[in-house]
Amino acid sequence: DLPTSTKYLGESTYVNSNTSDKAVETSTKAEDYFETAKKDREKARTEALEEAEEVLKNSKISDSDKKTTLEKLEKITKNTANEVNIENLLKAKGFTEALAVISDDEINIIVKSDGLTTANTMQIQDIVTNQTNISLSKIKIIPIK
Repeated sequence: DLPTSTKYLGESTYVNSNTSDKAVETSTKAEDYFETAKKDREKARTEALEEAEEVLKNSKISDSDKKTTLEKLEKITKNTANEVNIENLLKAKGFTEALAVISDDEINIIVKSDGLTTANTMQIQDIVTNQTNISLSKIKIIPIK
């Protein structure tokens, strides 16, 4: 245990330590959140891919529209691969649950954690910047208990 005078960025302090039942309930809620969020992300991706495929099937599509649609497909594929890589790397670093959501030039990272230390935050930022071209100012990290 650390001395009480030592504090870390994102560290949580518990008051009234009667948390055994609440911890189980919160853990289940967090797992449900990650499961639901991943399903929602996959559904949205699938719909975007299907829409793009329909556009490409249109024989009257212009070369410009075809190029734009192909670029969109490439971006979706790249983002999906980056998200999976980031989630796997975060799990390898000890986060039991992780979700990465890339949109445009920003990323949201949601991790299951009772609180993040400065070292945890730096690990997450390092993983994201190594896997993507997203700048530190565009990385949002959200811990969920």
